[in-house]
Amino acid sequence: MPERFEIAFLGTGSPLPSADRCGAGQVIVAGETNVLVDCGWGAARRLIPAGVRPNAIDTALFTHMHTDHMTDVPDFLFLRWTGGATVPLRVYGPEGTQEMVDGFLMALRRDIGYRLAHHGDKLHPEGIKVTVTELPTTAAPTPFLDLGGLRLEAFEVDHFPVVPAFGYRAGFDGRTVVLSGDTKFCETLAAASAGADMLICEALNMPMFEQRVAAITAMGMTRQAALMGDVPSYHIGTAEIAKLARDANVGEVVLSHIIPPISNDAAPVQEFMAGMSDVFGGPIRVARDMERIPVTKRGA
Repeated sequence: MPERFEIAFLGTGSPLPSADRCGAGQVIVAGETNVLVDCGWGAARRLIPAGVRPNAIDTALFTHMHTDHMTDVPDFLFLRWTGGATVPLRVYGPEGTQEMVDGFLMALRRDIGYRLAHHGDKLHPEGIKVTVTELPTTAAPTPFLDLGGLRLEAFEVDHFPVVPAFGYRAGFDGRTVVLSGDTKFCETLAAASAGADMLICEALNMPMFEQRVAAITAMGMTRQAALMGDVPSYHIGTAEIAKLARDANVGEVVLSHIIPPISNDAAPVQEFMAGMSDVFGGPIRVARDMERIPVTKRGA
């Protein structure tokens, strides 16, 4: 029987406000191993409803240093610590990850002291510590960690001017999942996705996005509309995702980091995916916060 290999989605949104979708965050669940990938606004509070105990996570990965991928790190650290963690959290990510972690821990320094003074040895002093490894920037997926048979590889994607920005490829029990991170279409993502059983890809629906910009413009919010106009330059569109998945022979596509925000109702979800199935013949879905999706073998 295949071992458990699934993705728990914590946050499937973007920086744009959404009542249904928190900032970016997923947990790779491989057997008894849990690896956090990004931790944007609200994502930490999704862990327990998604069936993942914070103190069961000893490893975290970050794709890049945008706020919607990291601002819930302090909340996660405290949920993990007060939940019983007894070892430091191991963090991997691109250049800038150490600075991010150091900044959060400095901001939390007094709070950590107060809680140790209050609770004493009920809180393990190692459980709030963090060790950071900044990974080299490589075009091809490059292995950096093996955890109980879960093989993790990092590769660079194109989210310019955010440099470096990473995607990750994870292999376990004969199955492979690729997490795009934030990126426009790039050959490194296409190459990393080749033959993957599942591609979890950030997604921009351009017609829906243009409708949102037009509505904001009509409200006289010209500055906000101008800022929104920059967004498509470093995100991948749904039509491009379908072509990439087809050409890379991907088994299944799961859309996340949804732009513009949509609810979980059937009509906007179908509108968001419109036209993709005309290009890519495999399963396509829009992920929801707190949903767990198994990674299945292509053709199974």
